Amino acid sequence: MKKYIYIGLITVGFILAVIWQQKRMEAVKNERNMYKQDAYTLLDDIKSYQTKDSLNAVSLGQLELKLSEVNKYRSEDIKLIETLKVDKNRLQKITTTQTQTIYELNANVRDSIVYLDNYIIDTLRCIHILDQWFDLNGCIDADSQFTGRFENRDSLLYVEHIIPKKFLFIKWGCKERRQEIVSRNPHTKITGAEYITIRK
Repeated sequence: MKKYIYIGLITVGFILAVIWQQKRMEAVKNERNMYKQDAYTLLDDIKSYQTKDSLNAVSLGQLELKLSEVNKYRSEDIKLIETLKVDKNRLQKITTTQTQTIYELNANVRDSIVYLDNYIIDTLRCIHILDQWFDLNGCIDADSQFTGRFENRDSLLYVEHIIPKKFLFIKWGCKERRQEIVSRNPHTKITGAEYITIRK
């Protein structure tokens, strides 16, 4: 009887070892695939293009990093996130975008007269440029000093999507995650971006 109990325990132990080994192999395979996708994303250039409305946009792949890797390689971002009083252990995604706005200026300069007690004390040459995305107001005084105010407005649209795997004409699963970023300001060009997902 003891012989059968030992054989049963050995069989159960063997089955449990095989199941554990299969799960471990699956985890290692998934981690290998994530690192492979991260290497592809890092080596791939950010794809810039224009929408039908001539707005500037970029397309970029997703980096999947552990929190320890983010702490090591993106320490400045983590310091900034901590100032926001966000628990970094609950982080899910970090997206950064760099933009550059180039605006060709064209305006008429008008003279403005400064009166004090009905006496002209100065003549100013002033500029006023108003646009949906851009405002510039200012004047140049008699000493050729410009004083004014500049405002630039922008709106960025982030779209996250999945690119499926393809076999013949069948789409299935997830080949990669991508993010499209569009600047609604037609004068803004997106010069860089990062899309990081925190994995456990």
